[in-house]
Amino acid sequence: MEVNISYLPAVAQTFVPEDGEGREIFVFRPYAAIPLSELEEHAEQQNDRGSLLELGERYYFGLGVEQNYEKAIAYLIRAAEQNVQDAQFLIAECYRCGYYVKQDYEKYFQWLDAAAKNGSWKAMFNLCAAYREGKKAYGGFGPKIDHTQSFAWSLQAEKTILGYWSFYTQANFVDFDEIKKELLRAYARITHQIAAHYAEGMGVNRDLTTALGWLQKGKRFVSNATGEIRVPLFERSIERLKQRIAKYEEKKLAKEAERKK
Repeated sequence: MEVNISYLPAVAQTFVPEDGEGREIFVFRPYAAIPLSELEEHAEQQNDRGSLLELGERYYFGLGVEQNYEKAIAYLIRAAEQNVQDAQFLIAECYRCGYYVKQDYEKYFQWLDAAAKNGSWKAMFNLCAAYREGKKAYGGFGPKIDHTQSFAWSLQAEKTILGYWSFYTQANFVDFDEIKKELLRAYARITHQIAAHYAEGMGVNRDLTTALGWLQKGKRFVSNATGEIRVPLFERSIERLKQRIAKYEEKKLAKEAERKK
């Protein structure tokens, strides 16, 4: 699969000290910090994809405005035409759920595939699920059950989330706390998912030790990102898997002892 992160929204702003002295400060901020009127102006005059995406999201979720799927889709389509992966993902969701448009799984997967290949980790999560569940879950549309593909998209999602994280944690990026929290939750979820593939042998050879390694990797990442030494979610999963490994080793030793008799 060929995947590139097409677009990561961040708006450049320059701040001048109030006293007029000192150097200007140049930072990047989320489009969520921009007033609605400015977003509308940039969308109409410049066809700015970040503004189009933000407007689409505000109307889609009802963030500070009355929820309006008609307006949301209009803005999202304009952003999607510029390969904005998050816009493509939300359009896919509209077709999956029947928001303003007629539910259409064929179009859902067309948009979902485009979003994933343009770097939407959310679309990748949904593709992982689609390959696990198969056509029956989507009215006969979408892919057949294929755990190898589900595993491959899980690995791609993990790399993509790290790419987002690297971008939004740069020194001159401010006010991205909510995005970073979302990415940490996503990373915890995807490392658990990859570990499950290894633990159950879904799409990859069963390997409990490698599964444990993925859980430990996820724990280290979240711990380093938050400064928290303990990460209960991972600690519980790691302990359960260690117990499973210990039982497996006990059975293995018992079988070897039985053969030697």
